[in-house]
Amino acid sequence: MTGLAALLSQSPEAEALDVLGLAVAAFEDAAAPRLAWRSPAFARLTPELRPGQVPAGGLLAAVEAARRGEGDLLPLDLDGQAFEARAAHGDGRVCLILSSAAERQEAEGRRLADRERLLLTSRVMSVGEMATMIAHELNQPIGSIANIARGLKARLARGALSKEEGVEALDRAAEQALYASGVIQRMRSFVEQRQPQVEPLDLPRLVRATLDLLDWEIARDKVLARARFADLPPVLGDAVMIQQVLVNLARNGLDAMRGRPGPRRLTIAAAPMEGSDRMVELTVADSGPGVEAGAEGKMFSPFFSTKPGGMGVGLGICRSIVELHRGRLWHAPDPEGGTVFHIALPAARQEEP
Repeated sequence: MTGLAALLSQSPEAEALDVLGLAVAAFEDAAAPRLAWRSPAFARLTPELRPGQVPAGGLLAAVEAARRGEGDLLPLDLDGQAFEARAAHGDGRVCLILSSAAERQEAEGRRLADRERLLLTSRVMSVGEMATMIAHELNQPIGSIANIARGLKARLARGALSKEEGVEALDRAAEQALYASGVIQRMRSFVEQRQPQVEPLDLPRLVRATLDLLDWEIARDKVLARARFADLPPVLGDAVMIQQVLVNLARNGLDAMRGRPGPRRLTIAAAPMEGSDRMVELTVADSGPGVEAGAEGKMFSPFFSTKPGGMGVGLGICRSIVELHRGRLWHAPDPEGGTVFHIALPAARQEEP
């Protein structure tokens, strides 16, 4: 650390630290840890401390904790303002780099907000890609309501409508309206911007909700969609984020199978991970053509896509979501033909809420 203090005391380096706003100081590693050197930013935070003097209060406690090796990141209070001291020591010196806890929290807040905007964009893109499906699902109940209304009007005009028949027709119209409302609510829940919420996940319910979102595409392409579950340990996570991953992977499978001859199968399964009692594994398998040779190592790369017109961000976002949950996402060929995407999520530990 002696060399570091000597280097930092040189004018160009000191000016560079001042431009960067880094609050850095070096202290003697001794019973009385005197200040050997400090950057201009550190001097502004501790104007009463001069080179050769021993620090006091929280700063002295941070230096002594660093000398004892009690951690590389230490909390520190300076005149009522919270800081964090990143510490290192050796060669007779203790070095502290101070950073504002409030600024770090603000930066973390910006990072989380940027991540949520990215995830929201991905969800909106998914819904945009499903626009034909949504239009079809809404057109069916709306068309049924219009037909019921026209039928009621015509029979009323002829005086051929009984009270019982009118009530029955209105009940059917109400059912169709509720169905349309349900479609809209499903999409609204999927794209709603909100902070991640960690809660116990009902994986079977998430899988069924995913297949519900895609049911028209599944029916249109004559795909046999199946959900398989085993007894599962509890898993904690954000339900909307995990559903976003499942929707994206399932849609990729549907796109891959579209127009192909023979049986088309989409299977989403959940089971304890083989060989591990700490992980739960979700799989999304399709019977499409599989991943092209040479594309395996690029699947999760930004802006790489095998779809015509694809933006190549979906799989990367999926992997980010899974890793945010301390899990893994990878793909492998299906022995029966097609591709299997694997999602490994950690089971909730006993001490977790």
